[in-house]
Amino acid sequence: MKKQLSIKWRQPVTKVQAACAAGGIVLYAVLELSTFWGRQDVFYGEGLKRAGPGQGENIYEVLVKGLDEEQEDKKLLIEIPVRERRYTDKEAEDLFDQLETQLPAQILSENDSLNLIRQNLNLKTRLDTSGLTVRWETSDSELIDSSGTVYNKDIPETGKEILILAMVSDGIHQRSYQYKGKVYPPVLTLDEKKKAAFQKWADDLDTKQQTDISLILPDVFEGQKLRYSKPKEGSYGILPMLGFVLAVLLQVRTQVEKQKKSRLREQQLLMDYSEVISKLVVYIGAGYTVRGAWERIAAGYRESLKNGRRVMRPAYEEMVHTASQLKSGLSESRAYNEFGRRCSLQPYIKLAALLEQNQKNGGRQLRNALDIEMASAFEQRKNAARKLGEEAGTKLLLPLLLMLFVVMTMIVVPAFLAFY
Repeated sequence: MKKQLSIKWRQPVTKVQAACAAGGIVLYAVLELSTFWGRQDVFYGEGLKRAGPGQGENIYEVLVKGLDEEQEDKKLLIEIPVRERRYTDKEAEDLFDQLETQLPAQILSENDSLNLIRQNLNLKTRLDTSGLTVRWETSDSELIDSSGTVYNKDIPETGKEILILAMVSDGIHQRSYQYKGKVYPPVLTLDEKKKAAFQKWADDLDTKQQTDISLILPDVFEGQKLRYSKPKEGSYGILPMLGFVLAVLLQVRTQVEKQKKSRLREQQLLMDYSEVISKLVVYIGAGYTVRGAWERIAAGYRESLKNGRRVMRPAYEEMVHTASQLKSGLSESRAYNEFGRRCSLQPYIKLAALLEQNQKNGGRQLRNALDIEMASAFEQRKNAARKLGEEAGTKLLLPLLLMLFVVMTMIVVPAFLAFY
């Protein structure tokens, strides 16, 4: 008979937990009540509020009950647009009276007064605070245009008078204002004055030489000798910085390539380790000495490389180098030790230690140790192959995601275009 599982709440409810739960309930109740009374205001309160003048209409969603004669309690959701409020005649009159004195101060911008206009005016086409629109006109659009831009470079120092007309409207009511102003030339620095005088002189000279093929600039202006040159089209100061950046990038690229080669070499060494161990076990089991087996493996690799049956592998290259050291008279213990140091991986260091120990203590246990190492090497090779497969799968993930994005785009975009 199966026992029924029962879960008991053993920990007591803390005050903080109770307060959180109670707070959530109270907040829910307050929001529901406020929403309820807000809905009631639509029916019994102030009604649907209008936006201020010039702020556009408001759209309200209202649940209406009683439209259906058969189902009196049925509610229908209806959107009701409420237009913006209009000014009354009295409100518009008072507002226009205020603007008559406020507009001149608003349009001055950085000018001291309308009787001393040297810079652009601030001719707003809409007064946001009151929702009124303004249309501007001037008596001379070549001196001040309707946007407030002032063209005063060529006017005399005595100034030039102008009339500015503002037509203000709220869509129903309208009033016009007229202001007198006087435009003066801009205040120039000494360099700007020299530049303006030279430009005017060059313009007059161009008019005189207009029938010639080119404009010849004289060597003297107001008693001063002149020299002319073209301004620089660009700065080349960025080039040294680009050179330094390129040098750093090349150094980084060199380091990255070195790391990639080192990582590839380590992978190849790990993949070849089980093969090297198995060949040593086979040759030693066949009666070869460790040195004889080593030289036989190195000779077989050189022959295969010469015939083109295999490519260069770092593990066998190091074995060939060790075989050459043995032939040159280096002791076996030292040669195997240097072999492990050059490979610099734990499995090869362990193999070199086994071979070196065999030279010192004799070879009774070498075969068993190599058998155990061979089994471990094949397991390591399987793990390395599995890891490489996972890395390849991870690299394919980004192209797969890009293909999925393209397919989804091809499906979704036509659907949206057809819908709209």
